[in-house]
Amino acid sequence: MFDAIDVVVIEEKYVLANSLPAGLLRHARKFVSYLVLGAAMACFLQSFGHTAASYGAEAYSTDPAKVSWRIRFLEAATVSEAQVVLGEIAVPAGDIPPALWKELSARRLWASPPEAGRPVNMTRPRLQQAAVEFLGPEMARLCLYPPSMALQRGGRVMSPAEVQEVVVKTLTPLLGALPGEASLQDFRLPPYVFLSGPGQTLALEVPSRLNPGRLSLQINVRDVDGSVVKRLTGTVFLDCWVNVPCAAAPLNKGDALETDRVTFVRKNLASLREAVWDGRGGPWRMLRPVTLDQVIYQSDLATIPTVAKGSSVTLVYQGGSVSLSATVEALADGVTGETIPVRNISSKKQLYATVRDGNTVFIRPAHQLQASN
Repeated sequence: MFDAIDVVVIEEKYVLANSLPAGLLRHARKFVSYLVLGAAMACFLQSFGHTAASYGAEAYSTDPAKVSWRIRFLEAATVSEAQVVLGEIAVPAGDIPPALWKELSARRLWASPPEAGRPVNMTRPRLQQAAVEFLGPEMARLCLYPPSMALQRGGRVMSPAEVQEVVVKTLTPLLGALPGEASLQDFRLPPYVFLSGPGQTLALEVPSRLNPGRLSLQINVRDVDGSVVKRLTGTVFLDCWVNVPCAAAPLNKGDALETDRVTFVRKNLASLREAVWDGRGGPWRMLRPVTLDQVIYQSDLATIPTVAKGSSVTLVYQGGSVSLSATVEALADGVTGETIPVRNISSKKQLYATVRDGNTVFIRPAHQLQASN
């Protein structure tokens, strides 16, 4: 390989040995130097071409500051052979040269998990160490590593998007039964799901009830016979936008709830603390104050009583041919048809009577209770 250099050295010794004139000797030495440099460059290029042809990937730059691509290791992957192949557990990111990725993706790395269908985990430090060992330190610097990587031999792995699709397809038909406009967001699901065989499927257990807010999910891996082989959990947030009654003006405790003091505003039921008044029933009075534009909850309201506590009403007793009446004091609020305690103003005896209207309560022998002093 270095014959040319040997010749040049011999020539230089010959020239020196014959003691040429000083000027001619300087030109001869310069000429010899050029010959040496040219021969060295020819040898270097010949050696570089051999290296690039032999190793392929080494012909590309691996300086992280100069390349616009990386190799991203997956968080979960399945392998099909006895040895892990880079293309099964990593994907290119950025503008990696196609020829380079073709060569790299076929690289065989470490041994596959020994038992098919049983995932094993690699920590980030272990994965980085393996990349240095099997790809070389320079190429390892161009890799992007997850916190950990799960590998399974055989089967397949479902991506987060596929897991979410199962949840959406199961729950979407149920949203139509909810009032207003319902939608799903903020999915918190398993980042991946391994299936061991072609007959296994992923299924979501249908919740017994959909309440706005964060829903707890039960996700099952089912075998071909329908049996559950793995149980997973997750959550999703259910929004439900409806028009709810709010105070059109400040409402104070004891106020009657009139229609002109109520307005309807679009609200997300998921953000409300309890059951909202549905706008029906009544007449109502306020049990607690509600400020302007605030939601009116059912617990804020009480029915306006037909008979108010402390009011004097007429008690009517009718049994067969006997009819009696007396003035009594209502000891509790009551609406028409409701039984409340009353006290005879004259005898101070207490008994129970049914509200007929705002001025009358009544009792019958079958419903009369033992009077108490």
